[in-house]
Amino acid sequence: MISETNSIANVVDIAIIGGGPGGLAAAHALARLGFKVGVFERAQVLRPIGAALGMGDMGYAALASIDAVLAQQVKTLGVNPKRQLLMRPNGEVLFADESPRAGTGFTWLGWYNLQTCLYQALPATVTVHLNHPFINFTETSVQGKEQLCLKFRQQNDVYARLLIGADGYNSAVRSITVADGDPLYTGTMTWWGIVERQKLAPLADPFVEGAGFQLVVGEKKNFWIMDVGTQLLAWGGTALHPNEKSSSKHLTALQIFDKWPPFVERMIQSTDPEAIIETGVFDREPVQQWGNGRNVTLLGDAAHPMRPSLGLGTTMVIQDAVALAKVLACIDLGDGEQLGDALRTYEQERIAITAPLQHQARLAGAASHAEEQADQLKEQFEAALVARRQAST
Repeated sequence: MISETNSIANVVDIAIIGGGPGGLAAAHALARLGFKVGVFERAQVLRPIGAALGMGDMGYAALASIDAVLAQQVKTLGVNPKRQLLMRPNGEVLFADESPRAGTGFTWLGWYNLQTCLYQALPATVTVHLNHPFINFTETSVQGKEQLCLKFRQQNDVYARLLIGADGYNSAVRSITVADGDPLYTGTMTWWGIVERQKLAPLADPFVEGAGFQLVVGEKKNFWIMDVGTQLLAWGGTALHPNEKSSSKHLTALQIFDKWPPFVERMIQSTDPEAIIETGVFDREPVQQWGNGRNVTLLGDAAHPMRPSLGLGTTMVIQDAVALAKVLACIDLGDGEQLGDALRTYEQERIAITAPLQHQARLAGAASHAEEQADQLKEQFEAALVARRQAST
């Protein structure tokens, strides 16, 4: 577990709310421009949690543009899938072959592993402060320069010239700058878990070689398992659900996937109930501006929350960080006009890219629970594998 730093300076150039991969990637990019950066996270500790993510060439290229060594370190933590299996809940196998992504730059990796790697590599000009739930900000002036005074629950105020909300789809910063209410529940719930491989041994195809990916699709539900490095398997499940809240994560997942193939129950029961992430799937309508047009902006899910169906969330947030650093290079944060112009440029550039993806992700997310989804995935996997093999000859 990662614990809070001992000293808390109350003045930084840039304050980032949110210590997930997006906030930490932005901290790396901005610190390399010479800014003093503070990252403020509401969690009391950063602990291993049950979530995995996929990242391909675009994501690694964006991270490499920040720090090539760091990108390579992250990539070594992930797993490129070699074998892939698709089946229905009744056990019927639809696809069992080499993964269409075998030999590509794509990897599955643990969310916490990515967060930890980014955290441990932070330069000295970045400080991370846990147990800092952000409440609000006010605008003030210090020695004739505009500043933001950030308010935290039961913590000292912090002063910054620029505030970045990287605090997820339920962003407290967004609630002030955009003020568009709660995120939109899509009618889908998800469950995520991480299990040590040794708890499940012996393992069958496609996990024998430690680089497998398996999907079970049907009954308007999805369940998947993948190797995510460091001798870990990650799993996730989605199902249509009218209520975004439930009482028992472990029990609910077992109930939702009752009478599915035995290894599904085995995966869930092998997971520490406290480490299972259960959450609704949310998105928002795209907006024309994320910040206040002067000294506050957003990135990642705080800016453009989208359904995970495209698998681009991590890539988008790292690209946000790169784009933001680009417009802030060589400007004076104390020059309000310069800063405002830079943030507007950043937001216009990224909104043009992310707004269409939000719409595509919504359509793809709805389609993922269609009756014919398993058959469509079978066709997609077969076509992708043929195309990859032809390209390699």
